[in-house]
Amino acid sequence: MKRTLAAVTFLLFTLPGLVLAHPAHDLVRQVTDKFIAALESPEAKSDQGFIKAAVDRDVLPHIDFESMTKLTVGKAWKSASAEQRETLVTEFRTFLLGTYTRALDEYSGQSLDFLPYEAGKRDDRAEVKTLFKDPGASAAIPIDYKLHNKNGPWMIYDIKVEQVSLVLGYKSEFGSQIQKGGVDGLIKALQEKNK
Repeated sequence: MKRTLAAVTFLLFTLPGLVLAHPAHDLVRQVTDKFIAALESPEAKSDQGFIKAAVDRDVLPHIDFESMTKLTVGKAWKSASAEQRETLVTEFRTFLLGTYTRALDEYSGQSLDFLPYEAGKRDDRAEVKTLFKDPGASAAIPIDYKLHNKNGPWMIYDIKVEQVSLVLGYKSEFGSQIQKGGVDGLIKALQEKNK
């Protein structure tokens, strides 16, 4: 037994890139655990504002909507005024929250399994890999959270579902909106979606 434990410990500490604990990994796990507990609580069924309050309290403080919007808007971000940037962040945040909230209505006992954390090339970036398991589905869906640390707390700036980036997914749609009507055209399109 001691030899097996020693071998496992040796492998864990010597596998390239494998880290036993990382603040970004811990953050995503804590946020997820809190949020699943909120979804499974009796208040979630009886109080419609309960889940929104849980999202506001437990999830939103850990998402960098400005970076997410900047990456999604692309080159047009540089030419946007401060007011346009602020409006873009607000509207994109509202749009994502609406999409996220509608998805939560379908929650029925799904779980998220965390894969071992692997260190990347940069100390200020992290990718937390998980598997989304639905009791009714035949296979788990990989969901990866991309985080950065800009001399502060770790913040989520992108989410990949089955290797498809949320940021890149909206980037082409936003790009075509910007080509048609500039930054103001994109703002108007987002405002229409958010009504």
